[in-house]
Amino acid sequence: MRLVIFAIVIMMLPLTSAISNLTVYSEAKYQNQESAPILVEFFHGPEDDSIVEEFEELESNNEITLLHWRTGADEEGGGFPDDDANSRLMYHGLEEVPSVAINGFAENVSDVEGQILDNEVEIDWTVQLVGSSEVELLNITATWTNPQTLNGATQLHLFIIETSAIDSKGREVKNLVRDWSPSSTFYFSNNTTNYWNSTISYDHLDGAGIELGDASHADKFEIILVMVGGFENDSYNRVLSLQRAKMPTYWQTVDNGAILAPAIFLIGVILCMAFIVQAERKREVGLPKLEGSWTSKKDEIEYRIITGYSVEIKKMKLKEGWRSNGKIKLETLPAKTTKTGKLKVTGEGSFSLHLSVSVSGLGDWILDLNLPARESND
Repeated sequence: MRLVIFAIVIMMLPLTSAISNLTVYSEAKYQNQESAPILVEFFHGPEDDSIVEEFEELESNNEITLLHWRTGADEEGGGFPDDDANSRLMYHGLEEVPSVAINGFAENVSDVEGQILDNEVEIDWTVQLVGSSEVELLNITATWTNPQTLNGATQLHLFIIETSAIDSKGREVKNLVRDWSPSSTFYFSNNTTNYWNSTISYDHLDGAGIELGDASHADKFEIILVMVGGFENDSYNRVLSLQRAKMPTYWQTVDNGAILAPAIFLIGVILCMAFIVQAERKREVGLPKLEGSWTSKKDEIEYRIITGYSVEIKKMKLKEGWRSNGKIKLETLPAKTTKTGKLKVTGEGSFSLHLSVSVSGLGDWILDLNLPARESND
């Protein structure tokens, strides 16, 4: 951990010299929205035009909050992103498209109905577009006080969407998800005030196809913050808060010559780094490990689950083309224990196993076990 802190300090040295050149191109502060339309995540699939048309109409009538994931875009061509789309599809445990998730959970396409829900967690937030000759950083901060203790599955999801995206083939998609990141780096206890931050670099934005330039037309992108989870002892998880706004433009906010006060900005960066280090340390200690190897017997693997914090084992999934004669038992493992077991598996090529778990205080995770191909499996 000392090495991590030292590395952060070293990385910040050039920042202190360059920071006075940074300009706030645009900034906006948003008050908590008391309610929001239900969240509908749509995953693109063959012959889905009528479904898309229906969802877009619900969105335009402010009956749903629509996110369009362009699954399969790589095969289609045209330049729409699909890395996050495929990851999110797996996150929900969905295998076929078109499909949907409603309020953070996989559902049937036919289940989508317009609905307005009250936000149970009040979130105030700020967006800054920062740079020198053009926007180089997107800085998002959010503040809220937990009305009750949050359960360990609660996460804050950040979505950046392009309201009307057009690919190189001329196809238009409304509310295309350009970037997504889940976060659990905040405090869960009752009545605790959280100061959450996400700073996204130019390279990351550019890779996601988010071109902000001098922020003159930044409002073609929107930011959506979604807190999914529940309170302690709740029997189910849900969307606790959904906040949505357009990115602020250069024209509607601060003066172009407004230079960031270096000391204030630096203090903010240090505080954010300290929070990140603390959160990473918690993950380092608490996250489980999944290890394994082939045994001396034909088509058999031995696995080991080594826990940090208490772990609830959920769903096991094998790489396509592989089968097993059993499953890893669904159970809760105590902290700092090791569970071992064996599985008889059949298949060809490299072996891959994905295990969904819920870690106490750290939320839901997927553990991977990857083994090289073995001749005895051919």
